[in-house]
Amino acid sequence: MNTRSSRAPLSMVIVGAVACLALVGLLVVSVTVGVLMYRGGETGASRTAGPVETDPGETDPVETSPDEPAGELILPPGVAEDQPYLELSSSEDGPVVDVYRDFLCPPCKDFQRIHGDDLIGMALQNTITLRVHPRPMLDDTSTPPGYSSRAAHAAVCAYAQNPEKWFPAEIALFDHQPGNEGLPDHEIIYLVSEATGLDIADCYESGDYHVWLQDVVEPEAQRAVSGTPAVLIDGRPFTGDMGRSGTLKQAIEEA
Repeated sequence: MNTRSSRAPLSMVIVGAVACLALVGLLVVSVTVGVLMYRGGETGASRTAGPVETDPGETDPVETSPDEPAGELILPPGVAEDQPYLELSSSEDGPVVDVYRDFLCPPCKDFQRIHGDDLIGMALQNTITLRVHPRPMLDDTSTPPGYSSRAAHAAVCAYAQNPEKWFPAEIALFDHQPGNEGLPDHEIIYLVSEATGLDIADCYESGDYHVWLQDVVEPEAQRAVSGTPAVLIDGRPFTGDMGRSGTLKQAIEEA
């Protein structure tokens, strides 16, 4: 038997098997590398293509500022363009009394309780020129912000229909003054409508006078007084005891 001839085919078989294994290994490596490259490209694309989805409950809040109202300046009836107050009474020879208040201000509620009847009485008798400045000063302190503006706007809506209805509107709003949580719109509308006998819903929902409150009333108040409540008698600050009944009336009568 020829040993060399019998070993040659076996050697060729071994060499062929090794070559096949090498080829399979190369294919496996190629496929693995390709998959990794694909996944890497897909991840990179996901980082750059399109916005990242977020939890709907974690959306950024819309920043609004009561100091920058949007819209057209609409004036309450009888109010001049640069007039930062509502004139509730007029007297030819009596003093001019400017009252600055905010419906969310607790000391303003006390002021109303102590001096409100005196001011209303003098106004209805036209012995003074009474000017009320409904400030939205504390808008940022309520949650949600804006209660001072909303309450003031409701009272202005009552004034717009009948100036004398300002008085019952302000009494109702101070009598039901909330904490910093404020009151919802429907409660404000109900309080003022019930107190005045007027339907202020359409006016209130229109928001017509918010720009006037923010752009005309508040800037002048910031220049004229340091806070609320504040009273000017013929342009001079009242410095008497606001916590004692009759002091303001006496100062007005002596002016």
